[in-house]
Amino acid sequence: MFRLIQVPLDGSPFAEHALPLAVGLAQRDRATLHVVRVYVPIADVYLYRHGPLYANLDQELMEHTCNSLDAIVTSIAESTGFRATPVPLRGAVAETIVQHASTSGADLLIMTTQGRGPLSRFWFGSVADSLVRQSSIPILFVRPQEETPDFAQPPTVRHVLIPLDGSQLAEQALEPALNLGNADQGEYTLLRVVPAILPAAYDPISGRVNVGLYTSWHQQLNDLKRQLEGEAQDYLEQLAERLRAQSLQVHTRVMSHEQPATAILDTASSLGTDAIALTTRGQGGLKRLLLGSIADKVLRGATMPVLICPPVNESIAIGDRPNSQN
Repeated sequence: MFRLIQVPLDGSPFAEHALPLAVGLAQRDRATLHVVRVYVPIADVYLYRHGPLYANLDQELMEHTCNSLDAIVTSIAESTGFRATPVPLRGAVAETIVQHASTSGADLLIMTTQGRGPLSRFWFGSVADSLVRQSSIPILFVRPQEETPDFAQPPTVRHVLIPLDGSQLAEQALEPALNLGNADQGEYTLLRVVPAILPAAYDPISGRVNVGLYTSWHQQLNDLKRQLEGEAQDYLEQLAERLRAQSLQVHTRVMSHEQPATAILDTASSLGTDAIALTTRGQGGLKRLLLGSIADKVLRGATMPVLICPPVNESIAIGDRPNSQN
């Protein structure tokens, strides 16, 4: 369960689409919800803008930030009876959000991904990308919808898809994913995508198959494919049994595909999952840029929320699920 959820807003209507799910999770877990907006002082944007005029404008803009947050929190309370906490901050946006999450003890960030129109890449191209690289806690990305956010009917997360690649690093998405789903009524699907084996006689340039060579290697390729899929299934079942022992409803699925991100998205769509949870990758102990990774492709293509979990320690595997009261 989550204890403190933080939702960063930017003043745009589409950013507020992260709030209904955040409210629902906070109510479910009896968690604290911080609705955050960072005001960037004029002096930080225009270094030469000093003096009484700009100081007064700074104060007015900061007051506007506070008032807008108060209005949102009041709207949530009137619709649901739940009281969120408005948190107006000043500074560089991504750095300030990460710092507040750390000092306040937040264990989940929820924010929108892309909107439509001229703002379609604002969050992802700047703040969201920086947060993914800097944050030490999971970030749940929600795609904005056409309709106005309804706080009184928050979406629920009952089925979570968890793609794994066999590494301990990828398994670090398990704990946040279990927290995201409803432990009492939820279900989880562990997915392993194994690489599709290209026939040895296939020429990608001409697009032709050497029939004779293909025939001689066909059986061996099929045997290798079955071996890889069997090993993947055994791996997933071992994890699943450990989770089922905790009274969780867990399924497993193995797919063979050339493009892991496509396989993940296809599986999520076919199963009707409510969310996808996966880790970013680490290289040499450092988190790599999300752009261009499998996580990025999943995030851009998913119609459901995507939970991005930063790698904490590549040498640590997920152990038994801790007591939910801890």
